Amino acid sequence: MVAITLEDASALRQVTGEIFRNDCLDDFSIFETEFYDCAFVDCTFDGGKIGLSKFQNCRFTDCSFRDVKLLSCQFYDAEIEQRCVWSRCDLSDANLVDCDLSSNQLVACKGFMLRLENCTLSAAEIDIDLHRRVNARFNMGGMLCSRTSFFEARMKGQYLQGSTFEICDLRGADLGGCNLSSANFAGSNLNNTLLRNASLTSANLAHADIDELDFSQARSLDDLTISADQSETLLNYFGVKVLSP
Repeated sequence: MVAITLEDASALRQVTGEIFRNDCLDDFSIFETEFYDCAFVDCTFDGGKIGLSKFQNCRFTDCSFRDVKLLSCQFYDAEIEQRCVWSRCDLSDANLVDCDLSSNQLVACKGFMLRLENCTLSAAEIDIDLHRRVNARFNMGGMLCSRTSFFEARMKGQYLQGSTFEICDLRGADLGGCNLSSANFAGSNLNNTLLRNASLTSANLAHADIDELDFSQARSLDDLTISADQSETLLNYFGVKVLSP
């Protein structure tokens, strides 16, 4: 049986059990194709568009998705609980919109300036380098997330400094040991988020839901920014009493 290429697959409605190796789809588009039990190894999707497609029980290894646009794609099947696994993939400057990566596993990936909008990463395991090091020089990047769910996601020990989580759901997410310096959580739900040994130096929690957020195990809260409506919650949490004039 002759192996098909990614370009061949892009013209099909359904692809099952294929292994794509050292294939390239630079600036190419895949729309309305379903991939089942497929493996992608050393494949390049840079600058391409993948939309309205489904990936069930697929593995991506050493693939490049730099500057790719993923639109309304599903990488998780809730009915049979099958996820996708991403190993050592580069998602730098990628833009994901309305995508479901629930329970996906991202291992040793890159994601400088990764953008997520209206996506779902509930219960996902996320290990991703969001910054760049060029000739020993550190370039801070982060990821930009809007209206995205990280409900019970596991992100322990990640360097998320400078990242933006606007109106996101981080309830029950494990951010233990994370560097959250200068991160922006404006309008997000942080109830029951785990912050053990996390640094929130200069983080912005303005207008976030923090009524059930336990600050006690965070490593640093220096220069934290909150909104006026949150002041009573923080004062009560730390047992501070304010006397009337």
